[in-house]
Amino acid sequence: MARRAYALFVLLFVLALLSGSGDALADGKRPPGSASVTTAVHYGAEMPWELFAHYDRVVIEPDHFETMPASPRAELFAYVAIGEVRQSRPYYLDIPPSLIVGSNRAWGSEIVDTKNPAWGPFVLDHIIEPLWRKGYRGFFFDTLDSYKRLGANAADEDRHARAIANTLNLLTQRHPEAKILLNRGFDVLPHVKKVDGLVVESLFSTCDATGKKCGPVPEAESNALLARLNEVRAKRGKTLPITVIDYVPSRDLDGRRAVAKRIAALDFDPYITSPNLDEIGLGRVEIVPRRILVVYKHNDEGYLGVQDACVLIAPILEWLGYAVDYADVRSGLPTSSLAGRYAGIVTLLPEGADKPQAYRSWLLTQLDAGIKIAFVEGFGFDPDALFLTRLGLAPAKPTATPPMKIAKTSPYFGFEAPVRARVRDRPTVVAKGPDINELLRVEDADGGAWSGAVIGPWGGAAFIPYVIEERLEGERRWILDPFKFIADALALPPIPAPDVTTEGGRRIFTAHLDGDAFVSRAERAGAPFTAEIVLEEILKRWKVPHTVSIVEGEVGPKGQYPQYTSKLEAYARQIFALPHVEMASHTYSHPFEWEDAEAGRREPHIPHLPIKGYTFNLERDIKGSVDYINTLAPPGKRVKVVLWTGNCSPSAQAVGLTQKLGLFNVNGGGATRTKDLPSLTRGSAMGIPKAPGVYQVFAPVENENVYTNDWLGPFDGYRHAIETFQLNDSPRRLSTLTIYYHFYSAAKTAALSAVQQVYAWAVQQETTPLYLSEYAAKVVAFQKATLAKRADGAWEIGNLGELRTVRLDTKLGWPQLDSSVGVAGVRDVPQGRYVHFTDTREAGLVVLRTGPQPSKEPRLVHANGRARLWDAKPDGARIRVTADMPLEIDVAAKNPCRLLVGGKPVASTKEPPLATGEAVTSFELKAMDTGDAELDCK
Repeated sequence: MARRAYALFVLLFVLALLSGSGDALADGKRPPGSASVTTAVHYGAEMPWELFAHYDRVVIEPDHFETMPASPRAELFAYVAIGEVRQSRPYYLDIPPSLIVGSNRAWGSEIVDTKNPAWGPFVLDHIIEPLWRKGYRGFFFDTLDSYKRLGANAADEDRHARAIANTLNLLTQRHPEAKILLNRGFDVLPHVKKVDGLVVESLFSTCDATGKKCGPVPEAESNALLARLNEVRAKRGKTLPITVIDYVPSRDLDGRRAVAKRIAALDFDPYITSPNLDEIGLGRVEIVPRRILVVYKHNDEGYLGVQDACVLIAPILEWLGYAVDYADVRSGLPTSSLAGRYAGIVTLLPEGADKPQAYRSWLLTQLDAGIKIAFVEGFGFDPDALFLTRLGLAPAKPTATPPMKIAKTSPYFGFEAPVRARVRDRPTVVAKGPDINELLRVEDADGGAWSGAVIGPWGGAAFIPYVIEERLEGERRWILDPFKFIADALALPPIPAPDVTTEGGRRIFTAHLDGDAFVSRAERAGAPFTAEIVLEEILKRWKVPHTVSIVEGEVGPKGQYPQYTSKLEAYARQIFALPHVEMASHTYSHPFEWEDAEAGRREPHIPHLPIKGYTFNLERDIKGSVDYINTLAPPGKRVKVVLWTGNCSPSAQAVGLTQKLGLFNVNGGGATRTKDLPSLTRGSAMGIPKAPGVYQVFAPVENENVYTNDWLGPFDGYRHAIETFQLNDSPRRLSTLTIYYHFYSAAKTAALSAVQQVYAWAVQQETTPLYLSEYAAKVVAFQKATLAKRADGAWEIGNLGELRTVRLDTKLGWPQLDSSVGVAGVRDVPQGRYVHFTDTREAGLVVLRTGPQPSKEPRLVHANGRARLWDAKPDGARIRVTADMPLEIDVAAKNPCRLLVGGKPVASTKEPPLATGEAVTSFELKAMDTGDAELDCK
């Protein structure tokens, strides 16, 4: 039956081939014009999230993905070579040998006989249908004119073109919703009944297959291609989108911009990239990369979260607005192109790479591609003279004659510790090139010179011992200003920096409790359970959003203390019933050492609670505990978060399981800066990637266990967390205000008093209280948020998820509400210019236009929640603001404003005017949601 069906299909194909073709445009929605549809092409193996967010269509190589990638905006088109085939294709062995009629040695492929009646059905059944089942609805057909390489006559070539066209016609007959893009194929195009776009290559600029030899297209060839495009336009009009792909090396960004502008001036959609089509190119929008690769060498002192790459470097990059990817030189470095995807590379290899020559070669490859590198604490290998010459440096004198002196310094130094000339551990290089900016120069008594730090066209380098000062007992301080050095070395442009610390112009405030010692007794009369103390003296007193967890192995009937289960569950139910409490799991057995627990190691000690008869099982510990805690929930509540236990080093499988269950995960990391130890070296990243798409969120500030010397005392040490909150908010807002402690703090009077002192201080601050899950959602979104610059100067900000704030570099000016999309307002404070976004989007994107002065429309200055809607007009606005607390809203406008909720005015207070001259009106509501409300600012 199968053979007969296939033969029938071939017969139908032949009849279709003989029946001619039409010239109709695609059915369904038509694009309003070629300029309105943007197309990118990316054949790399990594998902191009940036392209997916900022282009209407993205062509990808489907063989790289087992399943079709999810795209927030772009329609995905699967690449299909219809005139050639490579042996790596999964369907290659199924092709009848008689269909292979030639080869294309330049691309390592074989040419097929496209006019053969057997080829069309093969394409549809063996290539298109598997892609259709994976979810692809768009197809990009390439190698449409490979038959011209066979030296056939004009009549034969026409048969090839018509056969290809009829294959495409049968595709849309079989799947009417399919969309088709053609790469050139000018002879095929007139015979295709439905086509959704045309792509051509090399109109003005091109490269050879290697990408090493690039230059302008000969004028005659350019004019000939332009003439063909104008012919298509004459027949099809501007309703057929035409994309022109030209090739310019990634290091020549200005050249790419110039070619894109030239193509756009002809009203074609430009896309400028490399010949391998594995980079993020440039089109009507220019993707501004906001990922930075940190290269480090993992030591044996713990997981990534405690490595210096994460502790020292990542917080700096994240404050600058950049997401961090890590590359461990011991595990191998990326082999795919980094151009266009990364804003730069930062290396931290004070102990050196294990394979220096391979590492040196990799670095040169990145430099050749135009990627800037910031070397922190040296190069990671002993550089030879050739490598140094490439950077405009030279070997320094190997010996020094004391005394040493600082011959030249700069504002880059003296950040937390003064810079001092040192005889020992001298840098091994000295600046020589004319375009090298020497930031620090040390000289000896004989005039010998050493460069402590430099910045050049390739990036920058800062050397031991002038980066970090090592003090007694492991205390460290930055000598070098890491913010300024990294930003300048990588030539990072001013950007709207996505920010997870702030919501509605106010610092985010969260509170969460690890479930440890829910069963412990307080050291007071009657020895009440700590659960009761926390419930009565904290949770009922401070009615701010809380995320509270329990350990099932302590509370539940299958845990260590079944004799207390009924009492403990009663407390848990009361806690979870509080309207301002979010439920969380602290697992079943509370692993202390996650690596040992997951590996099944039980020596030298059991790495989790010694629950009788229990052998660690990841599913039981996480999903099982969540299922149990949900039985204690009031109607409508479910667990939202898993709070990691012990050393907070779960595997990628464990973190992935929480995500699979639809839960957020938090803990690990955490800042510990205090007045005694104020250095940024005691900061924290916002989290770490565990695997592609799997992310562990860190607690922004550490818990009381650290402040109390691992619970050895002093037990009132957690009061110093207030110092951490203050230091992390000035001069830069580096983290949220996060109260984080365990139930065992209620066991000791001093510890409980310290926690209460922290609460009393925190609730007096101007904050936006959120649940921990809401904060975690912002951290996850930060990793994928994307930026692009439009030709008209507007910013596109995509993949925002739950992120609603960017910190705007003041060099970029002020948001213009009248011409932006999704912007509610802005607040200027010493920590930065914070821009508030709404839920409104244009094609999934916030569009931010800036100008020299604030907009004249009413704007949100700050609120303790989120602006869901802000539709501003000159003298008013339609708004909606929600919060997890009774609302507080401050509005700026030319005149004082009235807020009408349900048609009734809300009591208001006039605040002092801003420096911009705008009037400020403050509103306080008992409700947590304005609903659809009106601002009247006449």
